[in-house]
Amino acid sequence: MTWRRAGLLVCFGLLAACGRGAAWKAYFHDDPLPYYLFVPQGITNPNPPALMVGLLGEAGDIVDCFDLWQKLAEERGMALICPELAGGDSLIDNIDADRDLGTVLTDVYASQALQPRFFLAGYGDAGAFALSYALQFPQVVSGVAVMAVDEFPAPSANASNIPFLLALGDDDRARKPAADAATEAWRQMGLSFRLVSIRGDDRQPTQDFARLAAELCQQTSR
Repeated sequence: MTWRRAGLLVCFGLLAACGRGAAWKAYFHDDPLPYYLFVPQGITNPNPPALMVGLLGEAGDIVDCFDLWQKLAEERGMALICPELAGGDSLIDNIDADRDLGTVLTDVYASQALQPRFFLAGYGDAGAFALSYALQFPQVVSGVAVMAVDEFPAPSANASNIPFLLALGDDDRARKPAADAATEAWRQMGLSFRLVSIRGDDRQPTQDFARLAAELCQQTSR
């Protein structure tokens, strides 16, 4: 590949990313750090909307996250936030990501009327982060849905009031043993931990996973 062709490919890639971001420009915030926020308008329900936090980690940026869940959030009358957390290559065991998520949530709750407990949805390393965050702060998390997780934190009985869902692609045989072991360990701890098989091989977050997460978020809304 020539340098000229490589440069053109980079330019086209940047233009595509900018085009995707432009579609969601009205929902973008850059203070205290970059995030996309959707809050449903004109809802007659007297209760405030549920909030889902979408995290893709290494699998995609915050535009990809918003692309995946915004329409589902709109259809179901839920709020959605896709924050850009510190961590770069990985969110696993990342205290800076913990801090950033707390900072964004504090900012959002200060300006929006939302249900006090929020739902976490994560893919890959962001899924492992979501599980860990819920175990650390079970009092503020309503539920968790994750997909393609490679590392599972040690379960804690303190999170027995939270439903956890792990989605696994039906072609993802490599992760199956660890997923089965985690399901058994978390259930023995008294946690509500459900393993669900979906179409695909877990190479990327799917619409099936996105729908499962949105459904569980809606079900756990208070």
